[in-house]
Amino acid sequence: MGDRVVNGCQTVEGSIYIQNFTANEIINLSGLQRVHGDLIIDGNRGLTQIILVNLAQVDGELKLKDSFLLKRIDFPKLTSVRSLELSILPLLETVQFSQGLSEVVDAITITDTAIKAIEGLTVNKVGNVSIANNVNLTRIDLSHLEQINGVISISANSPHTILDLSSVSSLFQGDFRHVATLLGLNRVQKATGDLSFISNQFATLSLPNVTEITGTLTVSENKQLTNMSVPNLRALGGALAISNNTNLISITGPNLEIINGSIEITGCFEKIDLPKLSNVQA
Repeated sequence: MGDRVVNGCQTVEGSIYIQNFTANEIINLSGLQRVHGDLIIDGNRGLTQIILVNLAQVDGELKLKDSFLLKRIDFPKLTSVRSLELSILPLLETVQFSQGLSEVVDAITITDTAIKAIEGLTVNKVGNVSIANNVNLTRIDLSHLEQINGVISISANSPHTILDLSSVSSLFQGDFRHVATLLGLNRVQKATGDLSFISNQFATLSLPNVTEITGTLTVSENKQLTNMSVPNLRALGGALAISNNTNLISITGPNLEIINGSIEITGCFEKIDLPKLSNVQA
């Protein structure tokens, strides 16, 4: 369905697919307010501008992908989508959710863009989050996010990336890589899957309220890490894997009792103190 057809529509009952726009094209959907299906804008390598000034809700997937000339996109009224994907947009520097994107049911995917900051994502729960390969991205503000029902994966963004997860209390699985500053995880009590912290730049990793990790805890290649704190962790369902954290010289787990996987600890440590550990299954 072309933009000339839907521009006069406020509501579309089905889905909208826009593909193969050529050089210096503009997609004008200024009249569109709601899409009951998906809104897919994919493979428009000549696209320079998208106008979606009144779009408030997409009941399905909102996907913007593979547009090489697009530098900016604004969603001044968008508050709800089932899933959001922004990917392979090498010149895209700015995305604005002025009203605050407060509902994303399934997934947020932002990969391979030139975005410098992610702001206006005010969702408090989501399925999966994947933010990767955005080389200019220095701030990821997910400070409203409380519940992650799937996997959160952050990797290969700017080496100066600040990640704010300060409200997260429920987490299924997390993979954090190449993060300079990690704000949050202080409220998390349990991770239902694996937790991985690999090749980050932060000096302190603190999980003060985590009592159980059902999967494996991996802390590896964090060259600036000097302090790792898991004071209330009692049980690991998988392995404990700590390796090649050059400046980490002490590991303490004062309440860790059970590890159902292996223990793999490598490095030059002055102290490894796991006084209550009595049950290692591997």
